[in-house]
Amino acid sequence: MSIKDKVFYIGIGQGGGNLAQGLENKGYPTLAINTSKEDLNTLTIKHKYHIVGGEGCSKDRSIGRDLIRKDFPNISTQIKNHAGDAEIIFVGYTSGGGTGSSQGPVLVDILTMHPDYKDKIICSVVILPSNKESIQANSNAYCCFKEISNIQRGGACFVLDNKEFRDKYMINKEFVAYLDEFLHIPATDKSIKGNIDFSEIKKVLSAHNMAVMIAVPEGENTVARLLDSLQNNSIFAKREQDNILQYTALSLADERLNPEEVNQDLQKAIGTPIDNFTTFNKRSRNFICISGLTYPKTRLKDIEELISNSKDTVMKSKETSLELNADMSFLQTSSKKEEKEYKEESLESIWDKYML
Repeated sequence: MSIKDKVFYIGIGQGGGNLAQGLENKGYPTLAINTSKEDLNTLTIKHKYHIVGGEGCSKDRSIGRDLIRKDFPNISTQIKNHAGDAEIIFVGYTSGGGTGSSQGPVLVDILTMHPDYKDKIICSVVILPSNKESIQANSNAYCCFKEISNIQRGGACFVLDNKEFRDKYMINKEFVAYLDEFLHIPATDKSIKGNIDFSEIKKVLSAHNMAVMIAVPEGENTVARLLDSLQNNSIFAKREQDNILQYTALSLADERLNPEEVNQDLQKAIGTPIDNFTTFNKRSRNFICISGLTYPKTRLKDIEELISNSKDTVMKSKETSLELNADMSFLQTSSKKEEKEYKEESLESIWDKYML
């Protein structure tokens, strides 16, 4: 059984479906679920499911929530039919849309307590909108993360962030490459100094809250380069500087390095994990996955501020009352006399009402 048979990915909505496309291209089994047939038609993946009654959600989370509740028996059957013997299930979605934002957290929560998946690791891949996207998208993301933070079970949550990148597809491509590299460490990275087996990969992914991955080319100052990329060049939401984490999995490109010393230097900057797993590779780049991190509170606080600053404008735009009391009709002329009284409204009387 290959590593790809042990993993199953479910993409919810357009963003989640795009990630599914990338992973299926790498050979992983996937399933795309959407309320929009048009969005599903843009994908060429093998297994797609259109939620009954869905016509898209137009970023309305209440629509998505109602649809998944009504159609969950069919959705559950689709997952069961295609998940196979997967030990790790990823659920991916954008937090700013309607379908993914509303249905993603619900599906993760249900799968973590469903008897068919109680022995599986249920992970999430969640995409944050850019601060240049709409107020509605950012509001959806904020509400979505309030729900994510209340999920008591489940494994790692990879939070991709569109804020720093214009090309969203580049983020998808890089994440797919990272995940594929990480999952293949037990098969490809070998050293007499230490190895990482699949049970340790599962241990890292079982940690609740946020997880990140990063890779940097082989070179001097390995630890400094890893730390800089984690903070400044990452596709993931920036981690909180609170030294809270649970596990690290590190694959080094230079066997001359002392793994204990490298881990000690990392811990000085990011905190001490419950456990760390280390090996070496021949790919000429250093790779690390960190799990059990605090959710990105600072980034979400920025979203909250963005929404709050726009609240008054949004509320005013929703006001429907309009009082126009002045009589400005003296400039208008008509050959018809206005009727003072209408006995019965009809289409004809409407024309007469406006003297047309």
